[in-house]
Amino acid sequence: MKVKELIYLIFILAASAILSIGRFYDERLDFFEIKFSLILSLTYFFSTFVLISSIRKTSIEKSKILLYSLYAYIIVVTPILWVLFENIEFTFPSFSYDHMQYGFLKFINFLFIVVPISIIIIEKFRYRQVTTLINIFFLLALFLALLGVFGLFSNFSGRLSVLGGGPIVYSRWMCLAILILIFYPKYKFKLLNLILIISFLLLAFATGSRGPLLSLFITLFVFFILNYIKLLYKVIILFVAFIGVLTFTPIGEKILKSDAIDRVTMNIKHGGSLKSTGARMDFTKRSISLISDYPFGVGCGNWQTAANDKKFNYVIAHAYPHNLFFELTNEYGVLAGLLFLFLILHIFYLSFIKMKKNRSNITSLYPLLFYALIFLFLNTMLSGDLMDGRILFVFISLILINKPLVTDEK
Repeated sequence: MKVKELIYLIFILAASAILSIGRFYDERLDFFEIKFSLILSLTYFFSTFVLISSIRKTSIEKSKILLYSLYAYIIVVTPILWVLFENIEFTFPSFSYDHMQYGFLKFINFLFIVVPISIIIIEKFRYRQVTTLINIFFLLALFLALLGVFGLFSNFSGRLSVLGGGPIVYSRWMCLAILILIFYPKYKFKLLNLILIISFLLLAFATGSRGPLLSLFITLFVFFILNYIKLLYKVIILFVAFIGVLTFTPIGEKILKSDAIDRVTMNIKHGGSLKSTGARMDFTKRSISLISDYPFGVGCGNWQTAANDKKFNYVIAHAYPHNLFFELTNEYGVLAGLLFLFLILHIFYLSFIKMKKNRSNITSLYPLLFYALIFLFLNTMLSGDLMDGRILFVFISLILINKPLVTDEK
C-alpha cells in the first residue's frame, strides 16, 4: 500500500469514528487505562492536516461557493454574536458536557469536524475513497446493530440504544444502513441483503424513534414513485417478510412487548404526545417568533435562552429547536437560513441530475447519495441540532465532488 493510500485510509477510519460519536473526546472509548479517545483525536488531526495541506488548487463552482459561504458565515458570525449578546455562558447547565458550555462545544466540534471533513471530501476524494467511506459507515452500522441485538436480549425495556448514545441517532444509523444495502452497487447478495434489511428495520423500530422511520418511509416512497413498476413485487416481499419476523421470531416478540412500538405508532393512535409531538410544535412556534425578534441571530447555543421568553402551549426547556433550518436561522441569522435553503435546493437538483445522467452505469454511487440526502435532510428537519446533522453535510460534500462517482466496470 502506498503512503498516500495509507493516509487516506487512516483519515477515513478516524473521521468515520469521530463522525459516529460527534465529538473529539468520548470516555466510552477509554478502557484498560488507555486513552483511546485521545489516540483517535490525534490520528484524526494528523491525517486531516496532511490532506488539507496537500490541496494545491480548487475550482470555483456555484455549488461549492454556497456550502463554503455557509461555513464561512457561521465561523465569522459566531464570535461576533457571542460578544454582542454577552451570553457565551449557556444558562441551562443540564445540557452542558463535562461543564463545557453547549454552544461553545457545538461550535468547536462543527469547526474542527464538519468543516475540514467536508473540504477534504470535496477537494480530495474520488470514487475509491468514497466507496471506502461508505463501506466503513456500513461496518459501523453493523457493529452497532450487533450491540443492539445483545441489548435486546439483556433486560431490555423502553427504547433501544447502545453505548450510552441516544435512540434517535441509533435509529438513524440503522436506517442509513438499509439505504446502503438497497442502493450501494457493491452489495449484491440478495438473500443476505433482505435478512440484514429486516434486521436493521426491527432494531430501528425497537428505538421507538419516529423521525428516522418516517424519513426512511418518505425516502423509499419517493424511490417507489420513480421506479414503481419494477419495484412492486419487491416491496410486497419485504413487507411480508418483515411482518413475519416481527410476529414469529424471538427478536420480534421482544420488540412487540416493549414500549417502542406504542411510541412509534402513537401519532396514528393518539395524534402524538404532549412531551414529544406537542413540544416539537412548540419549538416551531418559538422559532418562527424569534426570526422577527432577532433577524441577525442570537448566537450559537443561545436558542433556548431566547426561546424561553416565548410561552406557548407546551413549554419544554430544550437546547435547540429540533429543526436545522430554524436552528441556523435563529442562532446565526436569516442569511444563514437562506444560504442553507438555497444550498439544499441546489444539492437536491444537482444530485438528481447526476443520478439521471449516470443511470445506465451500474457502478454509479449517485442513487445512494440522492436517496440518502433525502433521508438525512428530513431527519434534520425533525430532530437533533447542528452537530446531529453532521452526516448530512458529509453526503452534501460527496455530491459536490467534481469527478464522476462511477467506474468503467461492467
